[in-house]
Amino acid sequence: MLKYILLFIRKGKLMKNNHNLLMKMKNLEKFSGAIKRCVAIAMASMLFATTGFSLDTHPVKAQEVSSSADKIEVPETSKDAFKKYEKISGIGEDTILGADFTYYQQCVNPKNPEWKKTYKDYMSQPLDDIFEYVQEQGINTITLKVAVDPTENDNYLSLNEAMKTLKAVKQSKAKIKTNLVLLYSDSMTYANKQSLPNGWTKEDAVKEAQDYTTEVIAKLKAEDIAPSIITIGNEVNCNFLDIKKEWDSFVGMASIAEIIKKNDIKVALSLSKPENLQWLIEQFGYAKVDYDYLGVNLYPDDETNSYVENLKKIVEQNASKVQFFVSGVQYDRVNDKNTANVYTQADSVYKLLSATIDEKNAGGLIYTDAAYAGSWKSFFDDEGDAQVSMAIFAYAQGNQPDTSRDPYKYGDDTGLKQQKVTIKKVQNMSDSTIRGIDISSYTALKKAGVKYYDNEGKEASLLKVLSDNGVNYIRIRIWNDPYNEKGETYGGGSNDVKAGLEIAKEAAKYNIKVLLGFHYSDFWADPAVQLLPKDWKKDKDNQEKMCLNVYEFTKETLEQFKDAGADIGMVQVGNEISQGMMGIMHKTKANVWQEEEKSTIIDSYLSAGARAVRECTPDALVAIHLDNLNLGMYKDAMNAWERDNVDYDVLGASSYAFWAGKNMLENVRKAGEYVASRGKLFAVLETSWLNSQKDADGTVNMANNTNGAVYKVGPQGQADMLSDLYNAILSNDNGLGAFYWEGAWIPVRAGWVNWKYNKEMANEFGTGWAAENAEGYYPTSKLYYNENPVWGGNSWDNQTLFDDKGYPLDSLRFYRDAISSNTKYSRVVVALCDKNNNVLEYRVVKVVPGKSITYTLPDIK
Repeated sequence: MLKYILLFIRKGKLMKNNHNLLMKMKNLEKFSGAIKRCVAIAMASMLFATTGFSLDTHPVKAQEVSSSADKIEVPETSKDAFKKYEKISGIGEDTILGADFTYYQQCVNPKNPEWKKTYKDYMSQPLDDIFEYVQEQGINTITLKVAVDPTENDNYLSLNEAMKTLKAVKQSKAKIKTNLVLLYSDSMTYANKQSLPNGWTKEDAVKEAQDYTTEVIAKLKAEDIAPSIITIGNEVNCNFLDIKKEWDSFVGMASIAEIIKKNDIKVALSLSKPENLQWLIEQFGYAKVDYDYLGVNLYPDDETNSYVENLKKIVEQNASKVQFFVSGVQYDRVNDKNTANVYTQADSVYKLLSATIDEKNAGGLIYTDAAYAGSWKSFFDDEGDAQVSMAIFAYAQGNQPDTSRDPYKYGDDTGLKQQKVTIKKVQNMSDSTIRGIDISSYTALKKAGVKYYDNEGKEASLLKVLSDNGVNYIRIRIWNDPYNEKGETYGGGSNDVKAGLEIAKEAAKYNIKVLLGFHYSDFWADPAVQLLPKDWKKDKDNQEKMCLNVYEFTKETLEQFKDAGADIGMVQVGNEISQGMMGIMHKTKANVWQEEEKSTIIDSYLSAGARAVRECTPDALVAIHLDNLNLGMYKDAMNAWERDNVDYDVLGASSYAFWAGKNMLENVRKAGEYVASRGKLFAVLETSWLNSQKDADGTVNMANNTNGAVYKVGPQGQADMLSDLYNAILSNDNGLGAFYWEGAWIPVRAGWVNWKYNKEMANEFGTGWAAENAEGYYPTSKLYYNENPVWGGNSWDNQTLFDDKGYPLDSLRFYRDAISSNTKYSRVVVALCDKNNNVLEYRVVKVVPGKSITYTLPDIK
């Protein structure tokens, strides 16, 4: 238990002769704590303003979190995810392993340049040769659909677009087959839609189709890009060319097949889930349709695979020289229910492919719209990044390409939790040193379904995990009413009293002390923004009533926490009040503490809050929080507080190595030293360090740059920074310790592809730094940049002491393993006075309760 006592000692003979002073400690219980983190929001806004970034920089769909309805296990990482899939028996060179690239040209050369896609590999690196890459993933056939004279909107179906892709395939290093699907229509055709091209008549349709086929082949041969296969129509059963008489339809197909065959190109037919396949095969035979492949387009359901196996048997029994395959199919990679992901997609492809193959049939399938970047069913996402599900084609052949992908994009295991850390003992760090973490967002995260895990990987209470790793203090911010008139959260953890109580009750189970940080606002209070609570705005010009508001809210809140069993060790009145508080901000001077009229009013508010603390929780320390280590500001502020008799014990600072500069540690030492000379205790109430420079939830991170700081990015850097910081704080006897700001504020759903879901959770539960509902209370300039919303998810996920899935990093162990002594210390504040009781200077001395010490007083001139 940390304790401190204030001794006033007059200057006299004892001091003149520099005699030793023997002091016996009284058992006065006082403990310490620390504070929040809100300057983050102001700095975030500055970041957006200077970089032009928006929190909506990842326009992709949410995906890949929960398992599918088929109970496909989602692995921690994609690297070895498909090794369980064995080579399919009977698969070979003749098996069609196809990818439909019809949309490819539209994606790489769109009319609108903003829509242009750059195709990339699984690790988001641009591809020099996409066809070589997809071949490495097991694809051996590229399919292109072609319409006769498509409209401008359907230009992706034009022969010119297909020829561009065929030329690209030709120029590629890939040895890959091509399949051209001639639709014999001006638009896409389906089972019940086989519309003739504009200008073709039913009477002359077959002749027109023959001439068209001849013309297309001639153009392709002239460019040396003739395909390996031409498929006659799409989803044609008995209505080719919209011919009503079935026999005429079959005869027409036969005549076109003859033209294709004469050009040494193989022929495929594409049907639409036929119920009478045996009869159709017989009719094709009677009409003398010469074809090599018989395909069926599918819209899969639970019975699809068994249906395909039955079709395969019918083909084997009735057309033994024809290869049966699936000519078109696709599966969800993303869906609104979050039951689809790359693993369910790959599993579905593997099982269907298996159903097409046996010792009699080489089989295969063509994946529809495979290259349609952004489609929820394709093999490429909105960013053009390849999806690892495509590699299932290689695994089905017994090959194992590398399926590693960017873990921060997809929510895979980042590897952070496996990184081991070396932790050095911190001199003067004892069992009574504040080893605190701010976890204000915890309640909101729990409501959104976030889970945490212990050091053994088992799901556990966050507070238990913290306690097991040596954390003895938590910090909780308190907002008055963080909701709009509809009861919708402003976000940022929705930190009203109720949310804080949930955290404090859980902390009490593990004997963890609590610092309550009052912002006296309905949302973030920081150096740039100090807004009055909505309910207090009517009293803003009535100083007496405002003081009463502060006193009553503080006291009523503390009473609720006491009743809940919270161990309140410290109370922070105001948050980062360097430039003002509760709507009163500096204007004419360097800081508000140089403006006597304003600072006097603010000091009355601080005193009102402090009075409530003394009356309700007399054993708790009172802290005032500034956001910097500026000694000039410290002097101005402490002079103002002394002038107005503000009652407080601790001056707390925010200190972030990536913002504080190379002299941070020396500035921390000097700050503690100066605060001690004014007779006060010192703590760093906010700090953190980067575990990564990557975004894990789709919202731009507040800090990605180390700005020249000496620490490595990662868990080891976190431990090193904390070690150095504690050494600097504890180099002075008035140093209490520090609080790591929001060390458990992880994404609701890991992976920045899940930006949309995380934004929705921010609006519903308040899990992000701000919700859309804050508009109208919080400044619009903070919530929008260039009219684009910057509210949303978590801007702190790369600074936590947990990975983005809730597993503790080894750096968290610092709070347990850096302790060098189990001794419990207290502080004695010694006021050195002249004979008229005027304080000449202060000294803060660290002592052990119940034990005597010998302390040598300094010379006083």
